[in-house]
Parts: sequence; structure tokens; C-alpha cells
Amino acid sequence: MKKQKKRKYDSIISDLDKVISKLNSVDTPIEESIKLFEEGIKLSDEAEKEILEVEKNIEKIKKTKINSAEKNNIEKSLNEVDVIIENLEDEEISLEKAEDYYKKANEKILGIEAYLKKAKSIIKKYEQ
Repeated sequence: MKKQKKRKYDSIISDLDKVISKLNSVDTPIEESIKLFEEGIKLSDEAEKEILEVEKNIEKIKKTKINSAEKNNIEKSLNEVDVIIENLEDEEISLEKAEDYYKKANEKILGIEAYLKKAKSIIKKYEQ
């Protein structure tokens, strides 16, 4: 059996438009209208499958971009914490400045922790 070549959405819709035009014609006999209706249903199902596949691909792309952005933010946050630690090692730093650095580092660390908790819960789903 020969595998059918997958049709593009535009082609499917074009064929569906032709079927609808024929169905709307007063000259179309009832027997042909029934066949056209069935063909229209098949085309509609085919178009819906194509849309669902495109939506699925878009979701994959979105997730990839989000995961990539989160990874970059984690790396950036870790680098920022390293810089803060270096600044805190300065013996001549004022108490106010040290407190400010501590708050910034704590914010970054809490963000990293939240990301890691999220990652852990996702991993647990796959372990079960």
C-alpha cells in the first residue's frame, strides 16, 4: 500500500472551500450533496489534525525557549552571586553595603532554589 503524501493546510482548506461552494449550489443533486458533505467532514478532520500538529510544535518551541531562558538566568544569577561574594570579602566594606549585598545575594539564591525545586518536581514525575 502506498503511503499518502501529507497535504498542507492551505491545500486542505482550498479543497474544503470547493466542497462548500458545490454544496451551496442549487444545481447539486441530493446524492452528490451527501457525498460532498462526507468529503467535507473528512477534509475538516484532516485540517484539524494539521492545526493540532502545528500547535504541538509551537508548544515544544515555547518550552525549549523558556527552558533555555531559565537556564541562562540561573547561570547569570550564579555569576552575580559570585561577584557579590567577592565584594563581601573586601575588608573595608561598610556594614550598610554588606547588608545590601547580602539582600541581593539572598534574592538570587531564592530564585535559584525555586527553579531547582521546579526541576526536581518535574524529574519526580518521570521517576514514577
